[in-house]
Amino acid sequence: MASWVFTNPALPSAPVSEGPMTVAELAPIAATARAKAHSRAEIRRWGKRGGRPVLLDRKALARLQKLLSAGKSQAVCATVLGVSVRTIGRVVARMKA
Repeated sequence: MASWVFTNPALPSAPVSEGPMTVAELAPIAATARAKAHSRAEIRRWGKRGGRPVLLDRKALARLQKLLSAGKSQAVCATVLGVSVRTIGRVVARMKA
């Protein structure tokens, strides 16, 4: 008796299991469908929106700079700008770098 290997018609290299599809079988199919449905430029734009959201815009950064140069502490700056002290610490570290 011959041994038959069944493949998925949407993605010929992905074998099909006898039961429900596993995540490993479904992932390449979804990636291929997503790639065909959207252009490379569109997918690239989505990737650029990733990362940590910015809490302080340019105006707030300028205000922070003025407050710090006036001798205010990071805690006072955080209260004035409505963000956490950790956020101010991250921004100050970036300013010094």
